[in-house]
Order: sequence, then structure tokens, then C-alpha cells
Amino acid sequence: MKKLLTIALLLVSMVVLAACNGGSSDDNTISFAWWGTSDRNIATYQAIELFEAKYPQYKVKGEQSTWNGYQQALNNKLNRGTEADVFQVNYNWIYSMYGKDYFMDLTELGLDFSKYPADEHTPLTVDGKVLGLSVSETGYIFYLNQKLYEDANVSFDGGTRVIPNTWEELMTAGELINGKDASKYAIGRLDAQQVAILMFSYLAQITGKNVINDQNQLNFTQAELVQGFNFITDLRSTGVLIPSNAIDTHLDGPTNPNWTAQKYGGVLQWNTAISEYQNTLPESANLVMAGMFQQQSGQNSGMYKKVSMAYAVSKRVESSDAKQAAVKTFIEFMTTDPEAVAILGVDRGVSSNSTTQTLLKAVEGKNFEQSLEWQGHDVVQAMYNQQLSNNIELYIHPYYEHNTFRAIYEGPIESFLLNNINANEASSRIIQRFNTELARIMAD
Repeated sequence: MKKLLTIALLLVSMVVLAACNGGSSDDNTISFAWWGTSDRNIATYQAIELFEAKYPQYKVKGEQSTWNGYQQALNNKLNRGTEADVFQVNYNWIYSMYGKDYFMDLTELGLDFSKYPADEHTPLTVDGKVLGLSVSETGYIFYLNQKLYEDANVSFDGGTRVIPNTWEELMTAGELINGKDASKYAIGRLDAQQVAILMFSYLAQITGKNVINDQNQLNFTQAELVQGFNFITDLRSTGVLIPSNAIDTHLDGPTNPNWTAQKYGGVLQWNTAISEYQNTLPESANLVMAGMFQQQSGQNSGMYKKVSMAYAVSKRVESSDAKQAAVKTFIEFMTTDPEAVAILGVDRGVSSNSTTQTLLKAVEGKNFEQSLEWQGHDVVQAMYNQQLSNNIELYIHPYYEHNTFRAIYEGPIESFLLNNINANEASSRIIQRFNTELARIMAD
């Protein structure tokens, strides 16, 4: 009898522990998970403290993480039912993590979507369910260290500007910079992910085509891909990019010694993540937003964009009206409370929520509109909207960044950057597996 009682107590303890691991059973405690830098962590905890002060009936359990490992950890938690009540996600995870099975439909929370552009949550909607609240949108754009350009006496339009507008001007700058000092480059080292979007942006400017078409197939021909790879060769031969990634194996761009020592003059990065590069430069640097270089002056094309990140809610929250009320209050606070908005700033990007933008612009002592994130946001949105007016839609496909699928195009690009294969071979490898692997991943 004692043995049976002991087993029963153990089982009860296991159930209680499992419930605790799956988020608090207390409807007034909200667990919130995110990834970010130390700056984001500090700001988020400050906002959480403010929330608890304004809403003493609630407590928030913060679960901070670095970017590395966050996705896999979240996926594991979802499979075990131990995810936080509210958690930060990338747009494409809504699809790869089977969000319709694990994420709550946010329309059931009664959140106000009217303050966002009408189509912003369409990519976050599956089977009519809004599975994520857009925190910000983002696009890949160039940022340049103007000091490096000035030191090499780079100038255009009779000396009225230093920053190039076109690819041709960028290559002219590369020749000047690298010609003066062979250890310096107009851009420097880009990894396979960055070079992929660079190539696809360049080809979109020429063809008007997205990487993946409406039939979920590669939109570029092999000849077009070869043209893209040959363009990368041009950038390498003119001092824009390093001649081979084999001579620089640093995988972390912001801490690369060549970047921090101002030997690399630029980076192609999400506008929402540029602070990571800005924060590692010395005070003598002058990082500026350069947008997307064009085929010719005045052109505005080649801008891919997506929802940068979103807030998702565990499907577990559906089971309690009290928990739903708590989560709704917390999300609304994090996105529209004037004090919280001032604390969080633009570290997660610039929200398209009209109320949030108005609040950010009104923060005393801060000029968020002059931040590199906001400058980039404006360019991304303006260029993307200009493309739409020309019937060109370059929204990033939800499976483009799928971890397994990325290797299909990034693998050949990486081999090309290491000078292990030529443009024809790299293009051929992409063509051979792109459509079949995309179909397989989407069917899983």
C-alpha cells in the first residue's frame, strides 16, 4: 500500500512539474521568451518591470536567449508543450514550426489590427488564422563606413557626395579604396546568405522576378544565375568584395577584426539588425545607410522584404479566459504603451503600427527617426511600395529561409566564394535540386 502511495505521489509530482515547465498554471503569470543582444535584454526587462508596476495583478517570467540556438530550443519546447505563453518568432517559423497547430489565433485575443497596414499580417495568416503579431518589417540594405570612403577620396557628382548610388559607382569606389590600400575593400566579406540576397536583388532589378514564383519554383534560369555569379566576380575584381572567403574565415561579421579595424567598408544587412555592426565600430567610424545600389541612377528596384519578427502566443492560452486577458494586456503594453515604447525604442525594428510610430516620434530626448534602423525602414518600405506600383512583388517566400532548404542555394554559393567551383557549376547545382527540395520541405 505504501509503495502504491509513493508511486501515486511521484506521478502527481511529475504532472505538477510538467505543468510548470509548460508555462505557469497561474493565469496571472505570463511567460515571455525572446532572443536578442544585451541591449535588447536590458530594455525588455525594464519594460517588464514597468508592466508589473502598472499592472500589479500580473507577473512576467522573462526567458532571454541569444540568437544562436533559439530556434531549435523553441521547436523542442513546442514539441514538448513547454513553450512560453508569448514568444518571439521569425516570420518563416510560422510555417516550418506548424504554427497552425501550436500557435493561438490572435484574432481570438481581440487585438487591434487596424493600426497596421492592411496587408501586413497576410504573411502571418494561415487558414484564416493570424498566428503572429508583426513587430516590424525588414529588408536587406547596404550600410557603409563613410570614413573609409572619405579616406580614399571617393566622390561623385563633382564632389557633392561620397556614397555611391549605382553598382558601377560602387565598383569605382572599390577600385579607389583597394588601390590606395590593398587590405581595404568597399564592402569586404559577405557570407553565403548575404551574397544570395545580393545576387537575387541584382537579378530582380534586371528581370523583375522574385526568387520563387507563384508555383513555388525557382524563377531564374540557369543563364540568369550565371549572370548573377559573374556579377559577384565583378565585385571581387574591383575591390568591392574580398577575392576569396578562404582568406577570411571569420563567421561573425560584427566582431570580424577587419570590420572593427575599418578595413571593410560596408555590409549588406537587415535594417533591423544593423546596430550589431554599428556597436562594434570605433568612434572614428561613420556608418551611414546606403540603401540598395541600382543598375542606373533613379531606379528603385531589387528590394526584398518580410516581417522581421513577430509575437506568437501558445495555443495553450486558448484554454483560459483569464490567461487570454493577461496575455492581451501584456502584448498591448509592449507595443503601444507610451513608456514601454520609449524604453524598447527600435531595437526590434520600426513597428508599422501607426500608434507606435507616433509615440516613438514623440519621445523626448530621442530622435529615433535618425537611427540607422529607421532610415533603413523608410528606404525598404518606399522601394518595396514603388515596386508594387510597377507590378513587381519581391516579398520573401516563407520557405526561402528554411534551415534545410537554405543549403540548396547557399551551399553552391559558399563553394563559389571559396573559389572551389565556377559560376556554371554553382548555377547548375542550384538548378538541379532547388525545385525538388523546396517541394519536399513544403510537403513535410
